[in-house]
Amino acid sequence: MAKSLEKQQYGRLVFYYEPGDRLLTERLIKNIDEPLKKIEQLFQESVQTQVSVLITKSDAQFMKFLKGRVPEWSQAVALPEQRMIVLKLADAEQIKKSPTILLHELMHVLIYDHLKGRYIPAWLNEGMADYFSENGLSFEKKIVLAQAIVNKKIIDLAAIDTMFRWNAPKARLAYIEAQSAVEFIVSTYGVERLVELLNNVRQQRSFPEAFVKTFGFDLLDFEIRWNEYIKKKYRWLVLLKIEEWIFALSGVLFLIAVIVVYLRNRKKLKELTIEDFNHLDDGGP
Repeated sequence: MAKSLEKQQYGRLVFYYEPGDRLLTERLIKNIDEPLKKIEQLFQESVQTQVSVLITKSDAQFMKFLKGRVPEWSQAVALPEQRMIVLKLADAEQIKKSPTILLHELMHVLIYDHLKGRYIPAWLNEGMADYFSENGLSFEKKIVLAQAIVNKKIIDLAAIDTMFRWNAPKARLAYIEAQSAVEFIVSTYGVERLVELLNNVRQQRSFPEAFVKTFGFDLLDFEIRWNEYIKKKYRWLVLLKIEEWIFALSGVLFLIAVIVVYLRNRKKLKELTIEDFNHLDDGGP
C-alpha cells in the first residue's frame, strides 16, 4: 500500500483510502454493517482473516493497481487468496452503488473461505454475490432478462466461466442470469439447500457430484428447469419496456394525425368546390 494512504479498521476489514476520503469510508462502513451481519448469520460464516479494502478514485488508478488484469467494465475485484478487495469509486454513481458492490466482493471472500478455495462455477459464485448483496433482481434486470429470453440470447450457465473476457453488455446479461439461477434455487428449494450445496463442495466433492447429492438431479436437468422458470416468470415483462411502446405508439399517433388532416382537407376541398359551383349558378363571375 502507498504510504500516503490513510487506513481505518472495521472488524477484520482494513480500509485504505486517500486523505480527505475519511467520511466516504465511514459512510461505506455504516451502510454495509447490517447487511453483512445478516449474510454472515445466514451462512454461519464470517471473515476470519484480515482483508484489505483499497479504495481507488479513478479508472487509471484502479487499472494500474491491478496491472490491467480485469475487464474495463469492472468496478471492483476480490482477491481472496491475497486477502484484498479493490474498489473503484470514480464518480457519484459508483459511490452510490459502493455498499452493494463491496458486499458483492465480500461474498466472494466468504465463499472462498467457506469452501477453502475449492471450485464452484462462476454462475453460482457471481450469482450468490449479486443475489445476497442486492436482495433479488431489480426491475431493470428483469427487463434485460426478458429481452434475452424473447430474442433467444440466453447464455448457457457453464459458459459464464469465461465472462471476464466478454464485452460489457454480454457480461451484464451473464451476471443477471447467474443471479436469477440463484434466485431460482432459493425460491424453489430454500436457502438451506444452497448452504447444503456449499457444504457438500467443501467436503472435497467435485461440483457436479456435490450438486447431484444436494438436489438429486444433475446440472443439465437444473439448467432445463431454470430456463423454464425464467421463461414463465419474466418473458412477459418485455411488454413493459416502455420506451419501445412509446416509440410504437408515437408512430401510430402520427399516422392517425396524417389521416385526420387528409380527411379534413378533403372535406374542406369538397365544400369549397360545392360553394364555388353554387356561386357560378347564382350568376357570379
